[in-house]
Amino acid sequence: MSNVWNKNIYRQEQEAFVSGHGGTTSREVIYAIMPNICSILLTTTTMGLLGRVIHKNIRVVLEFALIVIPSILCCTILSEYIITVCCAMMVISIINILLLGLNSNTLSTYNIKSACGKRPFITNFRALISIITAICILAIDFHIFPRKFAKTEVFGYSLMDTGVGLFILANALVAPEAKDFAPRSRIGFFLTISRNIKHSARSCIPLLILGFGRSVAIEVLGYQKHVTEYGIHWNFFITLAFVKLFTSSITSTINSKYSLLSGIWILGMHEYILSTKGLKEWVLSNRPRNDFVSANREGVVSVPGYVGLYLIGVAVGRLIHSTYQNSYAQNSLQHRHKTFHIKLFGYEFDASYNESMILCIKLSLISAQTCAATLFCDSYFRVSRRLANAGYCMWILTLGVMILTLLLLIEILSDILIHATTDTEHTERRTRTHRMNVKSKRESVSDGNERNVIKNTIEIFEAVNYNGLLFFLLSNLTTGGINMLVRTLHVNQLRALQILIAYMAVNITSVLLLYRKQVQIKL
Repeated sequence: MSNVWNKNIYRQEQEAFVSGHGGTTSREVIYAIMPNICSILLTTTTMGLLGRVIHKNIRVVLEFALIVIPSILCCTILSEYIITVCCAMMVISIINILLLGLNSNTLSTYNIKSACGKRPFITNFRALISIITAICILAIDFHIFPRKFAKTEVFGYSLMDTGVGLFILANALVAPEAKDFAPRSRIGFFLTISRNIKHSARSCIPLLILGFGRSVAIEVLGYQKHVTEYGIHWNFFITLAFVKLFTSSITSTINSKYSLLSGIWILGMHEYILSTKGLKEWVLSNRPRNDFVSANREGVVSVPGYVGLYLIGVAVGRLIHSTYQNSYAQNSLQHRHKTFHIKLFGYEFDASYNESMILCIKLSLISAQTCAATLFCDSYFRVSRRLANAGYCMWILTLGVMILTLLLLIEILSDILIHATTDTEHTERRTRTHRMNVKSKRESVSDGNERNVIKNTIEIFEAVNYNGLLFFLLSNLTTGGINMLVRTLHVNQLRALQILIAYMAVNITSVLLLYRKQVQIKL
């Protein structure tokens, strides 16, 4: 009896430890994510120096050391020194760039472009979101994780609040609707919607099974839960299932080229109903949770917000994919550079640009617009992750598009370095280098499969994206196992760091092995 009593007391302590927080400022959330972006530049330049020298397994260890470990440190014990960490990463990256400039042969063989139309900056964005989320869901149970990064109880900004929103945005960027530019054949309205709803419902069943299975497991095991996060029975997997169902139904009846207008309209109506029909007060109140809807009111009410966010994310994805749709020759991996002539104060200049540079400007303008929308919404409606209101969705769009812009800048920088250090007069040497690249691509994946990305991409990112939902599920299961075995509230700093690093190593190694065997498990 005493053991059960102690267990219940500890569970209450854990629930209190992750509840009731007010978050931090939007600026601190951006600061917390910046080291992850700087680490990609550091990894890209470091691998450019070492790419052909080291074994692929050592490459993965270096990627883990340069990307995952700094993420863990900056979310925990180095959270007050993030700017210093970023500056150190940038200085080392600049040194690497200078060394790369001295060795043009090394850099010219380090081509970050990917095959089959995949964009490295989108790959990096999706993987970063998954990795940061995986770190935070366990780190929050330790004292080394700052409470300002924990999920907000009512309104405000926090690092963990961004997880579900950015995950949905990342999925929208690569959704079929974001890549579909072919004209649709006109068939019956009711036939179209019924067929798509049936297909979506079938694909949502595994997510619903995972979601409700997780709820049952939590009740059986007596695991702690944060009720005001989604509700008593609701969780991320159920939200994802309903968002998938509703967005598929909408895009089956309304052409995806109107997804921006559809998303804005849904967010506007969602905010209107929240503000005028008493729904906001009901969700945020302490009223009894005596039926399924009231027990899970946060999860139920937030679905329209995530649907609107997803549709706007599809519009951003369409912008990105349409930019590159005709930008490559059929068998070329290089950008088509365009040149324009400038005459200024009697001096004449020739400047070249490509589609990535144009897209970078477009994304920065979108980020500025969504930032203004976030400030407006925050002034009138505030930002609430529990409601997934217009302010929260605009904040997620601002943050997501800003990250995409910075990752694209890194890609442009790498592209410029490649062109700047490759001797254009020696076409024979470039042809030979290209052949070596093609050979290295074939060797980067398992035997019998030659349709993957270039070896010199970040392999742990490719692995995480290859089984994205499985990686998240595995992270949840591992987090639960650690919490069942270890009293995380009583662990010291060093021990907590060791557990976090080992936890991420296990998760990434698992999906990496599946990736190298080309085993994809779709949930």
